[in-house]
Amino acid sequence: MSDSSSPKGVGYGQPPVATRFKPGQSGNPKGRPKGSKNMLTLMMEELDQKVTVTSDGRTQRMSKRRVAVRQQVDRAVKGDPKAFAALMKLESQGFGGDEVDTPGKHHVSSEIPLDVYDDILAGLRSGSSVQEEPGHE
Repeated sequence: MSDSSSPKGVGYGQPPVATRFKPGQSGNPKGRPKGSKNMLTLMMEELDQKVTVTSDGRTQRMSKRRVAVRQQVDRAVKGDPKAFAALMKLESQGFGGDEVDTPGKHHVSSEIPLDVYDDILAGLRSGSSVQEEPGHE
């Protein structure tokens, strides 16, 4: 099956020496430039940027990430079932923070039975209001 005219060492996985990449030569010279960032990195940098927010007459600087979370929670508290469902989904995926073991603290499970969530959603849909405690931001 081997051709007698082909030099030794040429075949599958063994290209001819003349066509192999030279040391330091890239197989994709116009590929991704060095230092360019992927989408996740760009998103994280954008979410970490600080913005000025006025809340209850006070001006403060906080990250865009915190502003987004605060707005989502505020919408859920005001009775938006989609916002509440989104928060519960994040919590069930491990973004709630309760399931993390912290030195000196007891492990708290964030698992709440689905019927409790259903009751909360039903209350939100019926229009029951939630009063925010004084001093709570």
